[in-house]
This record gives sequence, structure tokens and C-alpha cells, in this order.
Amino acid sequence: MATRAELLKAREELHVAIHASEEWQDGYKASPDTFRRLLELEASLETAVGEYLHELSDRAVKYVDWSRLPEPIKADAGPVANNDDPVWNQEQVLLTAATIELITELIATGAIAGEYLYGIHMGFSSLDDAIMQAARLYTAQMVKGITETTRKLIRESVAKSIALGEDAQKATARLRTVIDNPVRADLIAQTEPVNAYQTGLRHYASATGAKKKTWDGLRGACQLCTPLIGKTIDIDELFTTPNGAELDHPAAHPRCRCSLVYIY
Repeated sequence: MATRAELLKAREELHVAIHASEEWQDGYKASPDTFRRLLELEASLETAVGEYLHELSDRAVKYVDWSRLPEPIKADAGPVANNDDPVWNQEQVLLTAATIELITELIATGAIAGEYLYGIHMGFSSLDDAIMQAARLYTAQMVKGITETTRKLIRESVAKSIALGEDAQKATARLRTVIDNPVRADLIAQTEPVNAYQTGLRHYASATGAKKKTWDGLRGACQLCTPLIGKTIDIDELFTTPNGAELDHPAAHPRCRCSLVYIY
């Protein structure tokens, strides 16, 4: 029988094969090597986040005071460990350890792709100081967002258990299912790699003297991205999406496959 590690590796290989056939903005596929590396890192990030959430599902049940479950209390002010509880700092440490190397590689891959696209060799790698600094900042922001969402999901799960009058056993089972969610890991892994890759490409463009940037998207793009396609602004300006979000670069939404064309 295959081990869990072997099954996860097989799933990563399948992930690469499936997503390589999807429609991406042309810039991603311009270099077969960096495109495949992007997909491999995307698959690895899905595994890393999925395994983190799987393990967190065991720890999360300890962050709730189940003895208070019968009380008619609000989930955001009740039995769930609050935002200042040290357990959440530890969770951020664990998630950072699980993802920072992959994020560093993704940012470096974006910068290396820039060399192929624009022909100015800078010798970027995952060991570049600027790449590592960008990766630390990006990972911290990503981990904070994931942890805040996790806390929200725990509160909502407990609140639902309270509303349904579930006992601790049923409430615990519900919480485990909510946290150990492969769909959430997949969503994170199909969004954050594009963000990290584009962070690297942006770093390359800035370092090599690009002056402007143009949003480049897919035919039949979503309602958020379609109004941005073809829009050109100064490199330090922000794009504004129809919902009011301001972005330096894609991704504009989960599973976004848009990119930028930099102008020198």
C-alpha cells in the first residue's frame, strides 16, 4: 500500500498535468521551464497548506472550551481562543515554516521569468537578498490572512454547533471537518503562487528600469479583470478593480491567471 507521502507526491504530479493544460495569460507559458516550475511550486504549496490544515484540525479542538458549549454565548466572545492567545502566534510560526521556502522559490521564479521575457539578465535566484526579504514580507502577510480566516471558521463552526444544540462530540467532529478542508488548500494554492510569482516579476521590472505596466488578461476574463485588460499605468501606480480594490499586480481574485506586461 502506498504511503501518505507517496500519495501526496502522485497528487502533485497530477496537479501539474491538469493545470498545465488550463488557459493562462501568454506570459506565464513564454518560458516552459519557469511555467513548469510555477506549477510544481503551486502543487507543493497545496500539499504544504493541506498538511498544515490537516494537522491543525487536531490542534484546533483544543482551542475551544467545550465545557461552555451549552451556554447561549456569542462565538466571537465565547469559548474560542481569542486573537491575543499565544496559540495563534504559534500557528503562524508553524504555517510560516511550512510555506516560506516555497514562497521564496515562487518569487524567484517570477524574477527569473522576467529575464526570459525582457532579455535583461540580472542573475536572480532564491538566494538573492531582495528576493528573500520580499518572501519574508509576503509570507508574513499571507500567513496572517490565513490565520485570521481560520479563527473566523472556528468561531462560525462553534456558533453553528451552539445553534444546533450539538454536544461536544458532534461539535468537535464538525470543527475537524471545517478545518481539514482540501478545497481551502486548493484555493490558497491556486491564488498565492500567482501573487508571489507576480511579486518577483514586479521586482525584476523595477530593478531593470521598467516605466509602465499593462494589465494582460484572458479572453472571457471575469467581471473583475475584464475592465483592467489593456489598461496601462505608471509602474508605481495601482490598478483599481470594479469592486474598489487597489492592486499593484495580479492576482485580482482567487484562481486569477492574469499577468502584466512591463514597458521600458
